[in-house]
Amino acid sequence: MLSFLNFKTLKHGQTDVNKDNRIQGAQVDADLNEFGREYAKKSAAKFDENKFDVVYSSPMKRAVETAKIFTKGKKKLNLDKRLLEFDFGDWDGKKMDDIAKEYPDVVDPWGKVTRDYVKYAKNGEGYGEFEARCANFLDEIYQKYPEGKVLVVAHGRLIRMMAAHYLSNGDMDKIDTPNNCALSKFSVRDGVARLYYYNRVLV
Repeated sequence: MLSFLNFKTLKHGQTDVNKDNRIQGAQVDADLNEFGREYAKKSAAKFDENKFDVVYSSPMKRAVETAKIFTKGKKKLNLDKRLLEFDFGDWDGKKMDDIAKEYPDVVDPWGKVTRDYVKYAKNGEGYGEFEARCANFLDEIYQKYPEGKVLVVAHGRLIRMMAAHYLSNGDMDKIDTPNNCALSKFSVRDGVARLYYYNRVLV
């Protein structure tokens, strides 16, 4: 019998750091802002938490609050440090406009920081180590829940890397960032992954 894991990823709601277009990595543990909280509630209104066997979340406040809203407090949240957002080191919290002006060679046409940013942010996380922790998490949930339905509440770059791990050999620069509170669905059947949909907005 083939194993068939289904899991959905959910990006956290908006924070003031998002709103200000600042880099929001693992060093910035922001709460949801009022808009983010209300938008999450609207997005979660018809979301059926009972469809999931298990829920994992980044331990960061913006993800945990979003997970609680979407599960209506009815599911245990398994907090996992491997789901922390990408760590930009000293660049965390900086305005993207300032980075684009000072370091235009590491900002792509979509306004995203590329893998080469580590030339300047020496203590930032590299793509290789980022993919490794994503892969470690994905391999574990596949081993634990080969027939399961799993919800993962996390961050934009982390969800991008999960998609990149499966679809583009870890090249996250080919994957766009999902919107706040958007769902993506992956399935892994007998070790082979497929993307069903990406960045599905619920309201």
